[in-house]
Amino acid sequence: MSMAITKKGNSLRAKSAKVGRKSQLSNKIAELKEEEHHENPLLKLLQITKKEKQLNKSKDFNTKLQQKVTFNISGGISKSSARRQKRKAKQELKPKMDDLLLALESTTTTTTTTSTTPEYVKPSKKQSNLPNANKQSGHAKIMKNEYKNFNKLLLDNSFRASPFAALKDTIRHNLN
Repeated sequence: MSMAITKKGNSLRAKSAKVGRKSQLSNKIAELKEEEHHENPLLKLLQITKKEKQLNKSKDFNTKLQQKVTFNISGGISKSSARRQKRKAKQELKPKMDDLLLALESTTTTTTTTSTTPEYVKPSKKQSNLPNANKQSGHAKIMKNEYKNFNKLLLDNSFRASPFAALKDTIRHNLN
């Protein structure tokens, strides 16, 4: 009994299988070569040279530049110029002081025929020791004062006689 028994059948089968696989591969390669190239860029079957790619890229870049850069040849307006024009239009919409003075003069001359010079009201100075309404403590102080003023108004005889007229007077007094 010899221990070295080789299985010649298996090795012959393996060899024949290899030969079969090689023939199958050669058949598929031949089929692929015979097929036409598809122009699908995702499959990358289309062959383009490096120079062609560079030329295409440079042409695309140049056309994009020509479309973007106007140098006011095509009548385009730069961003800063557009901003300046918008700002100027806004300034023109604002009332001008000269126009307001003219309007005031015309209204004062029509209402008062005796005075030829217009009378201007001086702006009153804001009292600096008033509580700040934006702060919480100042808001609380203002509300306290308003409650006191409103209670005084409710107890006043003029309020009982004509409530709306009394409210109007107190509001007018508060605005001054």
